[in-house]
Amino acid sequence: MVDFGEVEAVWYRRFHEIAVPPEVDVADDRVFVRHEWQDVLNGIFFGLNCRSVNPLPGQISATKPRQLEMARRTGLRVPATLITNDPDQVEVFIERHRGRVVHKAMSAPTSHFIDTRRWSDADRAALADLPLAPAIFQEEIAGPGDVRATVVGEEVFAARIDTAEGRAELDSRLDLDAPCYPHSLPADTRARLLRMMRALGLCYGAVDLKITERGEYVFFEVNPQGQFLYIEILTGMEISSAMAGLLAGDQCSGHT
Repeated sequence: MVDFGEVEAVWYRRFHEIAVPPEVDVADDRVFVRHEWQDVLNGIFFGLNCRSVNPLPGQISATKPRQLEMARRTGLRVPATLITNDPDQVEVFIERHRGRVVHKAMSAPTSHFIDTRRWSDADRAALADLPLAPAIFQEEIAGPGDVRATVVGEEVFAARIDTAEGRAELDSRLDLDAPCYPHSLPADTRARLLRMMRALGLCYGAVDLKITERGEYVFFEVNPQGQFLYIEILTGMEISSAMAGLLAGDQCSGHT
């Protein structure tokens, strides 16, 4: 039994789909049961008068389309992007960028991992299913490395990952053996990241950036529930301590 009045801090690490008991075997009833539980949980979480990492409204609304728009507004460079379920629009986009395109999902399923992938002619057959659900298509940004910037309150722990020397040029999460070390972000890039986080209503997030050959930083996305422990292990940066301080302090709250 939890007395929610005694809860002082909450870290919304990861949400999972509500599991409906198998004995509820009518489709409409399963939807009803899931909605009932979701309303109860939302009422509890939104009603907590405590520090929240992240505040639930920000975490729920920080979708990838909104992230890209907020990043653009704060002065971060973002890739040319198409979000659509129209195969014809995708074909035009691919031709415009001479085939140098990547594609990824709008969200992450709880059952399996979906990585960012480079467009190939073999993907064209799958466009027949695109009207069922939209996807994200972006120009491919080339460069020697990625930056994983873990934002904890007003602190930014940036790690450079030399993807050009590893096995996963597009998605550094697929190669934990690639060289990874602390990285100093330019002051203006750091300031823009923090402004974007505030605009999104987030005080924690794992931000993915690409460093181009010219040394520019290109924003891809921020995961409000992103992992940081592997970055801490690889770099020695004390991200866990910062997170503990955030939960124990008052930098991030769902109440103003």
